[in-house]
Amino acid sequence: MKTNNNIEYWDLIAKYFSHECTEEEVKELFKWRDESNENQLLFNQIKKDLEIINLNKSMNKVNVDSAWENLKNKIKEDELDLPLTEETKTRFMLPTVLKYAAMVIILVGLGFFSTKVYQRISGSFTTQYATLYEQGKEIALPDGSMVVLNANSKITYPAAFSHNERKVKLEGEAFFDVTNNSEKPFIIETKNAEVRVLGTSFNVNASIPGHKVEVFVETGLVQLSRTKNGGEKILINPGDIGILDINELTNKKNSDQNIIAWKTKEIVFVEESIESVIRTLNKVYNANINCENEEILNSRYTSTFRNQDIDSILNVICLTFNLKIENTDNGIYIVKYDS
Repeated sequence: MKTNNNIEYWDLIAKYFSHECTEEEVKELFKWRDESNENQLLFNQIKKDLEIINLNKSMNKVNVDSAWENLKNKIKEDELDLPLTEETKTRFMLPTVLKYAAMVIILVGLGFFSTKVYQRISGSFTTQYATLYEQGKEIALPDGSMVVLNANSKITYPAAFSHNERKVKLEGEAFFDVTNNSEKPFIIETKNAEVRVLGTSFNVNASIPGHKVEVFVETGLVQLSRTKNGGEKILINPGDIGILDINELTNKKNSDQNIIAWKTKEIVFVEESIESVIRTLNKVYNANINCENEEILNSRYTSTFRNQDIDSILNVICLTFNLKIENTDNGIYIVKYDS
């Protein structure tokens, strides 16, 4: 693999694994990846390397000059291992180089590839990330509680909880299954809200625009309060949703049976409009599905999907209504067949 054939994709790969790519850049990257088995192997190897890097064990401080010197020395060693032919003089072991380069970039914090990729250790706190295209990332907290992150979300927690509370910080959306401990309340800080429990399972969505936070309780009892006004709070019972926005703090019965489908991947539609179906699929699969035809949007649909990929679901819907899918630079469009 010649270096100059792929060097242009280094920044794009870095942006992708930092979940900073635009939709157009993702399509460009995936097009390059699928052009050859070699590109696919390279892409998958980089992903694998990033997943196994453990910053907590590898180092506490980074010597930038030393890191780059080690990289250059390793590249020289790899070059010396190659047969000295005319071809190898102009060729490069790019997968190996990318492997070392990716590690160094993460450790040193250059460009897009800062320590925000996968895991960051800062003092006694750990921050875990789920990338833009990574849903359902499971994390075990120090007390045994489990967290499932939705895409483009992150959670920060200490290496060990304090003696009187278990506090974490959330950005985005996550499902919590909290280990019961009556002596240590479990507290989630997110946006301008605080969620407090003893032991229960619930979903927190802080990715809604306008500083809005929604908490859906599956089991147990959850307290939702406004951080700027500790006296304003509500208790949320199983099956209910607590909603905090700029103006008020409210509690209501949940009517969305797909509210945690992003986690369970079980989707139920009962006489739902296609407009509502599209809205649900976009949330569950972090997709960009569109339809501009009012007749299609108002059509009603009933079905249940379990662990189906988005393409299969769209194919079933299209077959039901004699529609088709058009892939564009602006997303996926559901349209009628030309008459």
